[in-house]
Parts: sequence; structure tokens; C-alpha cells
Amino acid sequence: MESIYLLVGQSVYLINEQVKKYQSESSIDAFNTVNIDALETSLDEILRELQTVSFFSETKMVIIEHVDALTRYDDHQLEPFYKYLESPSEDIKLIMTMNEVPKAHQLSQYLEKYAFIETIKSLEGSALPIYLNKVIEKDGYKMDGRAIELLIDRTSGDLFLCFQEIEKLKAYKVDEKHIVVDDVELLVTRNLEDNIFAFSSAYLKNDIKNCIKIYEDLVTGKTQTSTIFNHLYQTVQWILQTQLLINRNLSQQEIASELNISSGRAYHLIREAKTQSKKRLEQLIIDLSKLDVEIKTGQTEEKIGFELLLLRGIK
Repeated sequence: MESIYLLVGQSVYLINEQVKKYQSESSIDAFNTVNIDALETSLDEILRELQTVSFFSETKMVIIEHVDALTRYDDHQLEPFYKYLESPSEDIKLIMTMNEVPKAHQLSQYLEKYAFIETIKSLEGSALPIYLNKVIEKDGYKMDGRAIELLIDRTSGDLFLCFQEIEKLKAYKVDEKHIVVDDVELLVTRNLEDNIFAFSSAYLKNDIKNCIKIYEDLVTGKTQTSTIFNHLYQTVQWILQTQLLINRNLSQQEIASELNISSGRAYHLIREAKTQSKKRLEQLIIDLSKLDVEIKTGQTEEKIGFELLLLRGIK
């Protein structure tokens, strides 16, 4: 193994999996592993840790998350850290992580010169359900394709949440070892934001049964009609923007960054953008804008006006 590694990527889960792989390869256990978040830890503390040997083993592993946060220090302050990178301890495996390599800072030059850099790509498009399916099958379980899609939908594609829910589903189906849509419906709950997004998605897909069910659940849960209305408007705008970004050949992660949303949300927007008619989306924006004016001027009662719009829009 190398003495210094730099893992670059957006997926915290996949980066942590790679760190576990390094720990296994170097036979370093949790007792000899030190985790540091550079966002919350001073440079002096980090340097002290890099100068301290393990009391329990010949080798220890130091993991510095968000190492790019060290750019808050100037080059003079970082000089001891640069010297460590030039001549690392033989008794320490240093693993650093960041979302992306910072530009226009000398730290980047040292990292690129002295660290073994590995780019951890996020799972995009069909890669995510394929990955989840392989992991589930490895544990001796089977999960239907629709169940996997629903799981991704309800967790917004967050891998940490996905695997938390998978463990719950596996425990529930420990005898049958076959997970279906009904199991996900029963055990994996959406938060309010995801529930409203699911409503918007069902409406745009003309999924009348699901759309009405989610809408009734939201209203029963005392979600304001204005909240649902505004979210539908925002979702339609996002999908239109996503269509434009797809035409520019942007990746899922780039779209997420452009729209300032999670990668999981971008995943679903891309799916919608590829199936929705631009003309229909633009007409819906016009209809929602007209209704907004009618509600604000007192011409239409909010709840009735919105429900009539929904009925007209579902074909």
C-alpha cells in the first residue's frame, strides 16, 4: 500500500467503502484508526496526530475528511503539513477525502504530487439500481426491480439511507429472502418533502390512483394546499431546467450542482425530464401561474382551485 491516499468524490458512502477496503488490505482495525474532520479540527491538532504513533500496533491509519478545508490556512501555516506529505511516517497510513480538488491553491499541487489519488464516481442513472441489486443478491436475497426503484425513490437515492432501509427489509423478510414492492411500501417511509415530490411525479405521469392517494395523505397530514401547489410549480420548473441541462450533456452530479439539489433528487428529475413533453410542462407552468393570480386576487378559493386544476390535468 501507499503511505498517502486522496479519495475524491461526492458519495460519502462509496468513499467510506473504499476506506474500509484500505483498512482491510493494511490489516488496521478500528482501535488503530483515527478519524478527523478538517472542517472542525485545527491544523495543529492534525499535525499532532500525524506525529503520534499507535500504542496498540506498529501501524495506524489517519483519515482526514474534507481535507480541502485546510485551504483556510495560508501556505506559511501549511508548511509543516507540506513537509509531512513530502516525507510521511512509515508507521502511518494517511487517507484524505474531499469532494473535489481545490483550484488555485498550493495544497492541490502537493496533494497531486505526493498522494495516490483515486476518484470515486457517484452512481448515476441505471448504475444505482444495478449496484443495489448486486449487494442484495450477495447477501442471498432477491429484490424485485420495482421494489428497488421505489426504495431509491423513497430515500432520494441516498446510499446511506438505502442501506439502512435494506437492513430493515432484510430483517423483515429473513425467512422468504424475497423483497417486493409491498414490503417497501410498508417499511420505508417518505419525509414530507419526498412525499410532495412523489405527488408531483405521480401527477406528471398521469398516475391517477397514486396521485390522489398521496394528495389525500398530505391533506390528512395537514399539509397546506399552498405547500403542495408551490412544490408542484418548483418541480415542473426543475424538470424543464433539467431537460436543458441534459441537452448540454451534463452528468447527474453536475445537474445536482447546477440546481443546488441532492444527487438523488437529480436522478429522479433526469428520469422525469426524459419522459415528459416540454410543451405540456410549459402549459402547466402557465396554468399554475394563472391559478396563483386567481387565488391571490380572491377569484378562486385555494383548495378548490388547485383540485380542479389537478382534475383537468390528469388525463
